[in-house]
Amino acid sequence: MQKKTMLTALIALGFITPIISNTGASAAEFNQNEPNASAIIQKLNQQQQKLPKLSEKQLKIQDSDIETWMPNPTVRESVLRFLIAHRYLSKGSTVNDITRDLLGSVDDATKLNIEINTFEGDQITSDLSEGLQYFNPKARISLGVSIADEAQAMQIDFAQLNKNVYTWNITIINPDKIANPKLAQKIFDAKLPKKTGVPNEPKIFYLQANYTHTGTHLAPIFTKSIDISQTLFPTLNLKSNDFWTDGDYSKFTSNPTTAALVAKSNNVTLLKQGRFYEFQNVSEGNFVGTLPKNEATISAMERVNEAPQNYYIALYNNHLYEDKQYQSFGIVSVVYADYHK
Repeated sequence: MQKKTMLTALIALGFITPIISNTGASAAEFNQNEPNASAIIQKLNQQQQKLPKLSEKQLKIQDSDIETWMPNPTVRESVLRFLIAHRYLSKGSTVNDITRDLLGSVDDATKLNIEINTFEGDQITSDLSEGLQYFNPKARISLGVSIADEAQAMQIDFAQLNKNVYTWNITIINPDKIANPKLAQKIFDAKLPKKTGVPNEPKIFYLQANYTHTGTHLAPIFTKSIDISQTLFPTLNLKSNDFWTDGDYSKFTSNPTTAALVAKSNNVTLLKQGRFYEFQNVSEGNFVGTLPKNEATISAMERVNEAPQNYYIALYNNHLYEDKQYQSFGIVSVVYADYHK
């Protein structure tokens, strides 16, 4: 009975191929064809020798080393802060306490916005988003990057980024009007699959400003000054070259130019886009903006009149890449205008 059990196991493992015959072979003749234990062990050793040896990186993955499956140090620290703040981990925990199972167990309603700010010393790596895919798929994980130039963004694996997070954006803060068409081309070449159920497409923002280490973080460069000595509702005339002109927008559709009213002291938006100036494209590359008179704009402009030096306008030039097959994304150029009398 024991031999029969061993034989069945050997057949199942593929060491013996069963032979079905009607020749009436005896049990003794059959047993002569059965390999002995020594032969089996030898075959096992030969197979083991043929198996590829695991590299050091593969061994780390086997050991669930977080530095391997979530390689970006800034992302690891951001995730750790979130898990401690929401009591998934206790105070004093380290990144080594984070597991893939723990990320998968977060609540469905979880929202986590990870900010990678190179101005504050954060690091960009090609595998920036690796590890975030282990979060509960119903969670909403967003990733934003703030940088000074596009060379840093060119390192990012956009296919991986678009796959691993709910949504993402890149903000380029620079005092000069510089846009590198290679960044948009890299995203085109990645052929990002469309994401469904996401209300806003990813965007690249170009802000003509300086980054500061103050509480407001942003110091706009004012390229226009608006005279309100005659009227609080002046018409604004803009041209395409008031914004970034070095970008290749041939694959984009141009959306309306918009504006927002902002307080200088804290960069708080008082009137959002859509509630402030309305622009029309009057000719190729020329935009005219008018400010409708309503309760909100009248109240806001009375405050501006009292202290024009305390307010400014953020002007947005919007371009959108739309594709039926691949992921849409936008490029937004932002310049700034202050007030004077």
